[in-house]
Amino acid sequence: MSFEHYLHKARTSDLFSVDRSWGQGRTLFGGVSAAIALEKARQQIDISRPLRSLSVSFCGATLADQDFHVSSQLLSEGKSVSQINGHIIQNDKVVTQITACYGIERESEVEVQAQPVTIPELGTGQRMSYISGLTPEFVQHIDYEYTRGQFPFSNSQYNELAGWMRFRDANEAMSESHLIALIDSWPPVALQKLKKLAPAATVTWNLEIVQPLSLLEKPLTAGEWLYYEAEIQQAHHGYVHTEAKVYSPDGTLIALSRQLVTIYG
Repeated sequence: MSFEHYLHKARTSDLFSVDRSWGQGRTLFGGVSAAIALEKARQQIDISRPLRSLSVSFCGATLADQDFHVSSQLLSEGKSVSQINGHIIQNDKVVTQITACYGIERESEVEVQAQPVTIPELGTGQRMSYISGLTPEFVQHIDYEYTRGQFPFSNSQYNELAGWMRFRDANEAMSESHLIALIDSWPPVALQKLKKLAPAATVTWNLEIVQPLSLLEKPLTAGEWLYYEAEIQQAHHGYVHTEAKVYSPDGTLIALSRQLVTIYG
């Protein structure tokens, strides 16, 4: 089933499952879990309030092809800002929890623009293809083009990872939930530094939306390419701290991302 199919389920149902094609092994990849929780929470927030930040805790594995319950709870709603929690519960355990902050535009004397960047031209990098039994199953739904860094488990010396990403076969308007799933679809930067296969998992993830999608000069579709660049800030004791930036095709900074990843290798 398509990603949009599951976003529709999140809007209209509290209990459903996601098929294995969106998984990595028996579990769903974290981006789709976070996106589903966000889509459910979004239904309680006025559409005029764009997403400003998102905090995600992956408390456990969400199993594919098994029903889970998704819910949300409004925490506060002021004149400018709304905050809301979202949960995915499976087998009586919270497996994904989010806290989202939405806020309207306000006038301010403080105006600082992000520094302009030069993004590598699309088509000059190395594509990562879906290979059954080797890459995670969800990779079949997403296109990647590496411009810096190397593939996972390649004994790379790089501490950075960058490239283009997009949903494959998606024509609908890009939503906040699409953006969340895309950002989390990249492998942890540290995996490229390993010599052999080893498990890793994101524990917490914090995201700030610098330029809300609804305020972009040119609206994006879910099938358009976005540019991603991430860097390890520090790694020790089995934990990896990474920061990332996400850009629109014209180089507009859209989001800032920070993840804590556990690695077993």
